[in-house]
Formats: sequence, structure tokens, C-alpha cells
Amino acid sequence: VANPCDYYRLKNKKEPAFETRYPSDVMTTLPEPNLPTLDKLNVTIPSDLDAKAIAKAWFSSFATAAEAGDAQGVAKLFVEDAYWRDMLALTWDFRTFSGLENITQFLVDRLGSARPSAFTIRDDAYLGLQQPYPDLAWINLFFDFETPVGIAFGIARLIPNSNGEWKAHTVYTNLEDLKGFPEKIGHLRNQNPNHGKWVDDRRREVEFADKSPVVLIVGGGQSGLEVAARLKALDVSTLVIEKNARIGDNWRNRYGALCLHDPVCEKIIHLLSLLVHP
Repeated sequence: VANPCDYYRLKNKKEPAFETRYPSDVMTTLPEPNLPTLDKLNVTIPSDLDAKAIAKAWFSSFATAAEAGDAQGVAKLFVEDAYWRDMLALTWDFRTFSGLENITQFLVDRLGSARPSAFTIRDDAYLGLQQPYPDLAWINLFFDFETPVGIAFGIARLIPNSNGEWKAHTVYTNLEDLKGFPEKIGHLRNQNPNHGKWVDDRRREVEFADKSPVVLIVGGGQSGLEVAARLKALDVSTLVIEKNARIGDNWRNRYGALCLHDPVCEKIIHLLSLLVHP
């Protein structure tokens, strides 16, 4: 099940569509998501909880340990069955680390070389307690930080423990921008007149006649093309290689037409806005 909270909502009969979307013969083969419900945690949420104070105290410890390269100091702020999802910010890869042991090893391997710093918490409407269901609650916080090469963003969700402590159950970190590579828009756009030479300029670009690629993208599918478009906007020379005969064959060879499976509002493709089209 792609969305554990969706599973939880439907299974608890919040919507009658549970049996339709998840038939009994399918459900017998799928494990129920291990959500940190209050019942499993053996805790209750006090009515006078100061969620913002808890979030800021946790984040202060998290930022101090991370900037110091203290892997054990960061790890002790997580529960045993925690998750950390990193997208390029600390690993230069899309990685998910499951369980405290794996998260600790990831921190040992990467904190020293990634050198995150300048941590700041966002004191906004998303900072605080979120309780989508009576027995499912967490403290949510957004934060910003930097590495020597980039600007990054993060999200953390803290859950209560039976001893009264709040620790991280999930953390997400994402690289937002590369330092020294501003997007070529506005006054940074190429101001030289083209005079109809676009075709020749494009040929030289494809042939890498003037400079060699500095980034190699393996796979010309949707994700590969989005990364290439983003890097081009940052003026980073990029080569995309694809095993199929044509770009888009990974769709053509499977589907009769290109159709996105998710709602349009969830499909934000760089340099291609789908939201303005019907």
C-alpha cells in the first residue's frame, strides 16, 4: 500500500471504499503498516502540550549534533523503528534508511563529508501537533540547512515515548539548490541576440562542441528528463543516456498513451506547469 495513512483511514471504516480498493484476497498478502499509534506507544497526549517548545528543543539538539558531526548524538534523538529519507542533500542519491542501526551507520558515513550547517527551524503554521486520527499523532516541523555545495530543506515528525520524551519517527532531507549555480532567468538569461541561429546553436550543444558534459544521467524517463531540465536551467552541461531507441519508449512500450496515474495537482514537472491546463 503506497499510503499507510490511507490504508489506516479506510481500514478503520472512515470510508466505505476499503473493501473496493483493497479486496480481502489482496489484503491477506499485504502486511498492515506499522504506524506509531498511541495505543502501541502506550501514551496519551496531554491537553496542555506545548508542541512548539518540544519541537524547538528537539531541533536544537539535532542541529548541534549534526553540525558537530556527532552521529551518535543525532541517532539518540530517533526511535528504534525510525526512517530517514534523503534526496541528494547528504548522500548525492535517493536513499531511505530504515531502523536506528541503519540510520546511525548512514550518519557515521556521511556527516563528516556532507558537513551540514546553518540549521534553522521554520516557525510557521506547520510547526506543531498534528493529529489526523484519535490515536495517531505527531509533532511536525520544517527546517532549512546548508552544505558546502548546496541549500537544503528538511521535515521531521516526532512521536511520544512512554517515558515522556519525543523522538523522531521520520526525517526527510532534500537538496533544493546548488551554490554558485543560479538559475538562468530574469537578468541572468543570455542577453545575446540569436538572429535565427538556434538550430546551429542546438546542434553544437548536442554534439558538446564547446564543452564536455559534467553530469551523466542514466535513463531518459520522466525523472531523468526532469533532472536534465533542472540542470540546464542552472547552466550545468548534462548528457542523458537511454537504452531504448527513442526518448519516451519506456512509456510507448508499455502503454497506448502517456497517462499520469496521480491527480494533476500532484504532478509538478520542472519547466512544465500542468496546473494551468485543464
